[in-house]
Amino acid sequence: MFYAGAAMPNHYTAMGAAAAVGLFLHPAPRPRTYAGIAAGLALAALMRPNDGVAVALPLLAAATLVPLWRARGRALAVAAGAAAGLLPWVVEAYVRFGGVRERLDDASEVQGGLRFTDSARHQFTAVDGPLLCRPCTGDGVRVPALSWWLLLAVFVPLGVWSVRRLRRTRRIREPQAPTRPAAALLLALTTALCAALPYVLLVPYTAPRFLLPAHALLAVPAALGVLAAARWARRARQPVLAGGVLAVLLAAHLTVQATLTSGNTRIQAAAREDWQRVAEVLHRHGVRPPCLLRGNTTVIPLAYTAGCEPAPRGDDRRPSALVLRRHAAPAWARDWIRIPVPDTYAPGWQVHLPPGPPGPPAPPAAS
Repeated sequence: MFYAGAAMPNHYTAMGAAAAVGLFLHPAPRPRTYAGIAAGLALAALMRPNDGVAVALPLLAAATLVPLWRARGRALAVAAGAAAGLLPWVVEAYVRFGGVRERLDDASEVQGGLRFTDSARHQFTAVDGPLLCRPCTGDGVRVPALSWWLLLAVFVPLGVWSVRRLRRTRRIREPQAPTRPAAALLLALTTALCAALPYVLLVPYTAPRFLLPAHALLAVPAALGVLAAARWARRARQPVLAGGVLAVLLAAHLTVQATLTSGNTRIQAAAREDWQRVAEVLHRHGVRPPCLLRGNTTVIPLAYTAGCEPAPRGDDRRPSALVLRRHAAPAWARDWIRIPVPDTYAPGWQVHLPPGPPGPPAPPAAS
C-alpha cells in the first residue's frame, strides 16, 4: 500500500517479475506471449538490475534444462528481456564508472560492502515498519505486523498441496499441455526464492521493499491456498465459519497494512519538511544557484530542494555548503561556519559554510 505510490523501483520490479513468470508458464505461448515475457523482464531489470537477473536466471534455466518448459521461444524471450533491461545500466557503467566491475565495486561500497551476513533475522524487524533498517540493532518486532509472513507460511504450502492433490484426483483434459499446475507453482516459488536470497544473504541491512518481488510471486500460491481452505469449509458444511475466519484474517491484515502505511507516511512527510528547513537555512545565508552541495546523508534530495547540484563521490571541487547530520565536519571544513538547523523532525542537522561571502563552486577541496 505504501510503496505502490512511492518513487521506488521495487514495486515495478515486482509487477514485471510476476508478469514474466505468469506468461512464461502459459501452456500455449504465442509471439505476443514471448513479447510479454521479454517486456516483464525488461521492466524488472531496468528498474532494479540485480532483481531482473535474479528473476531471469531460474526462468532461463527452466527454458533450457527442464523438458516441461524447454523451448527456444521461451529462452530467447527471457534472454532478450533481461538484456534489454540491463543494456542502459551496462552503458552507464562504462560511461560513468569505467566498466561493469568498477560499477559493481562502487555499488557494493555504497551498500556497506556486499558479503555473507546474518541479515535474515533482521527481515522480521524491517517488516513491521522501518523503511530502512540500517542498522537494525535496538529495533524490536511487533507481532501483529508479522501476520503477512505467517499467512504466507500457512497458505503457500496449502496452495501447492491443493494443486498437487487436484492433479491426482482430476482427469487432465489436455495431457499434452506443456505446463502442469504443481510444477508451475514450484517454479514460481523457486523464482521468488532467487529474488529474495541476495537481500537475505548479502546485503548488510534491510528494508521491507526489498522482498516485494518475492511477495508478488508468492501471492498466487497463497491465493490458491485460500481457495483450498474455502473448498474444505464448503465440504465440511461450515461455510459461515470459514467465511468469518477469512474475513477476520483479511480485516486484520488490512488494518496492519493501513496502520503501517499511515505511520510511515507521517514520518516521511516530516522528514521531507526537514529538507525544506535545511534549504531555508542555506538560502538565508546566501547559498543560491549555482551552488554545489555536499553532505553525509540524503544529499541528492537536499540539493534538489535547495536548487543546488549534489556533489558526486570523488568530486574535488569545494562545495558551496556542507550539510551534515550527526556527523563531525571533515578536516578540510573544520574552520567553516557551523549553523544548526532549528525545529527539525530528525535532530542533528547542521549547515557548514566556508568563510567569506558565498560563491559558486570552486576547486579544490582537500580530502
